[in-house]
Amino acid sequence: LDYLQELGVTAVLMLPIYDSDYYHNYFANDFEAVDPEYGGKEGYFELLEALHQRGMKLFMDMEIHYVTERHPWYTDSYGNPHSPYSKYIIYNGPGNTEPESIIFGLTALQSYDGDVIKICTIDLGNPQVRDYLYGLFRYWVDPNGDGDFRDGIDGYRIDHIMDDLDWKGKQTNLLSDFWKPLFQQLRQQNPAVKIIGEQAEWGYGKEYFAKGDLDAVFAFPLYMAVGRFNKQDLMNKIDSTFLSTPAGKHQLVFIENHDTDRFASVVAENPGKLRVGAALNILLKGIPSIYYGQELGMKGVKQEWGPTDANDILRREAFEWYQTVDGPGMALWYRDSGPWWDLTNLRDDDGISLEEQQA
Repeated sequence: LDYLQELGVTAVLMLPIYDSDYYHNYFANDFEAVDPEYGGKEGYFELLEALHQRGMKLFMDMEIHYVTERHPWYTDSYGNPHSPYSKYIIYNGPGNTEPESIIFGLTALQSYDGDVIKICTIDLGNPQVRDYLYGLFRYWVDPNGDGDFRDGIDGYRIDHIMDDLDWKGKQTNLLSDFWKPLFQQLRQQNPAVKIIGEQAEWGYGKEYFAKGDLDAVFAFPLYMAVGRFNKQDLMNKIDSTFLSTPAGKHQLVFIENHDTDRFASVVAENPGKLRVGAALNILLKGIPSIYYGQELGMKGVKQEWGPTDANDILRREAFEWYQTVDGPGMALWYRDSGPWWDLTNLRDDDGISLEEQQA
């Protein structure tokens, strides 16, 4: 946190921290538990307190459209139409044996460790599901319910938010019917709460501001234009981005994140382009957002090893604290776990580490 504060960071966005068998935690086994690898709830609240003591904010990333086969709603309702959770998950046909797929028609996804885990879609139109999820969101804003928000998070990033979930026509008008009422409740609870939406189609976000009343979206068209290095295209995207943003709303400006190739790899480590990208990231109108290690020039591109979440590991490698890969505290959870380790971008004495750059 001292290092982040030295960089001038004012808010931290963590990817999902609830219990999940996936390394990225985007598909939950249990929405209420904090992954023990992150220290459980005790560790999470310690982090939150430390951030607030520094005057920094914490945003929680939430993906609540899907659950894994290890979630209680699934384990109790699969093959059991009489389960109290039978209508929490969308099943096709009788018998509760054909759960609705997630995006791209997936019904399971292989984890980097080889474990194939089923994933299914929950029914956001079910009033009981809605009440549960609304309560979950309210909890993290004020965990002990005393009206003192110092122990609560400062806002949310809503992952994969869209009006028609996965473009299937089965769960529609979600922005106005599900998300906007939730955001209104959260603002009534704590007027300082901010909501960021990751618009699923990577557009300008006009619909999300108009129908969902989000506070901010991600400047995806601008991100794509920066990587192309076409001056006219970039100027057009800048104009279109901010003309699409109502007064009082915001665009988060970025040049890389956990779902994209690292900018240093995109520009083949060209020093001039790296500086231009950094300048645009920080100086354009909007809220600048940086991905950990971007400031060091960390590298990484997506690979293709079939339908597995391992494809993105090289975009999400351990932050390079030290000059050597074996430095103390390096988060090499994926070491020697598959072909991605053979392609790791982490190298000793390559100049891409905090230790070397601060020397």
